[in-house]
Amino acid sequence: MDQDLPVSASTQAAQASTATATAAVAPPRPVAQAGAQSTHQAEAWPDAVLLQGNPWQPAVTGGIVFALLFGMAVVGLSRLKSVPGGLQNLWEFTYEWVEDISLQVVGPEGPSLMPFFFSAFIFILACNLLGLIPYLASPTARTDTTVALALCTFAMTHILGLRRKGFAYISHFFHILDASKETSALSKAITFVLQWALLPAIEIIGELARPLSLAMRLFGNIFAKEVLLTVLAALVLKFFDAGGAKGFILMAMPLALRPGILVLGVLVSVIQAAVFMALSMIYIGGALAAAHEEHGHGPETVHP
Repeated sequence: MDQDLPVSASTQAAQASTATATAAVAPPRPVAQAGAQSTHQAEAWPDAVLLQGNPWQPAVTGGIVFALLFGMAVVGLSRLKSVPGGLQNLWEFTYEWVEDISLQVVGPEGPSLMPFFFSAFIFILACNLLGLIPYLASPTARTDTTVALALCTFAMTHILGLRRKGFAYISHFFHILDASKETSALSKAITFVLQWALLPAIEIIGELARPLSLAMRLFGNIFAKEVLLTVLAALVLKFFDAGGAKGFILMAMPLALRPGILVLGVLVSVIQAAVFMALSMIYIGGALAAAHEEHGHGPETVHP
């Protein structure tokens, strides 16, 4: 009995060393399964998008949009007819629609600014719709593109105002109130501070916030559309891989929702392009109106 104890202890020690060596050579089975599961989830997420994660993706996809629009314009110009039809009819209808809005928002100067308004609307609309095509992403789902577009509107707004009025255009930030019209000394002092310090600072902050709001509004709506479509695609892949009757039933739900989400994506794309265009018209029209007030005469035609 006394001799069996050392043998048992040595046997246990050998078994423990063997288990330790085995664990060092191969990872535990649960860890391997977790790694395989995370890899499978990564593969299920549809990363098969052109230049996904590449910082040049907005420039490349934007170039694709430009090439498509340029090709459509060339084809349309080569097939002009006295009675429009097909592509020509679509171009003319869209142009007249944008022109009518510019007349209502900007006024008589709206048609002279149509190259900017129409180009912005068509380009943003095409960028928004590009993400509905498989393996492509909307350039406007990245802040790179939306910030650049918003800065174009910001630059057009103040360049046109400066061209109309010169550097005196900046003075409209300080003419919200007029301290010289006040009677008492206290009211003059308060109005003076408001006229030359507080209100101009608020106006300048508001002007700087305009491109930020334009960029973030467009980016947020289009990015949400892209994420929703991606999540539905990931759910379809995940439920399909699960197999069985339950997996196929669950897979049918995102598949049934996808056509509706695509229709909603088209609607959101058109609305956001129109909103960006309309706000650009409002900002530019406001700058021209401020220049008119400073001049004290009627509108003139502006050629950008």
